[in-house]
Amino acid sequence: MWPRMLPILLVACLTSTGLRAELSGEDYLGGSAIPDPTERARVQALIDAERQREAERAETLARERAEEETRRRMQRDAEAASRPQGEVLTQTYCGACHAPERLQSARHTGLGWTLTIARMRWLNGARIPPEDAGRIRVHLARTQPADPARAIMEYGWAAVLALLPVAWVLRRWSRRSSATYRSPREPGT
Repeated sequence: MWPRMLPILLVACLTSTGLRAELSGEDYLGGSAIPDPTERARVQALIDAERQREAERAETLARERAEEETRRRMQRDAEAASRPQGEVLTQTYCGACHAPERLQSARHTGLGWTLTIARMRWLNGARIPPEDAGRIRVHLARTQPADPARAIMEYGWAAVLALLPVAWVLRRWSRRSSATYRSPREPGT
């Protein structure tokens, strides 16, 4: 719609005449000034009194807003104090990036939560202090445990990953030992 109206608006702007003000410059010159000094003083006193009332209203409003903010902060602090520390830390650190639904749907074992928190810290740059990471892990492992199938899978992968370096060392050792202790072949055999 705008692309079609643009030429019309452009022509209207270029061909229109200047708009005229409803007030002339004479209306702004003191034609309506109060000539009587006593009346001028009375009007000035009214203006000053209204300014004072407006300043008092603004001060009262600012004080009420500050009191309301203090009350809300105290209420948030009281709610946070009543919740378990692990829950507060989880909400503070994990809730900064993840929606509550995402946090509620995740299920892991203690090992899974440890790896998840480590991944968030190392790869995603989450600034979770180590002491808080442990409290978060304990809280999540207790409140959001993995089902048995997932627990078997997580610990199974952990066992496989833990045994890979051992298998690699054993294989290298067996190759060296077999090469070292191999008896020389006799010619013709």
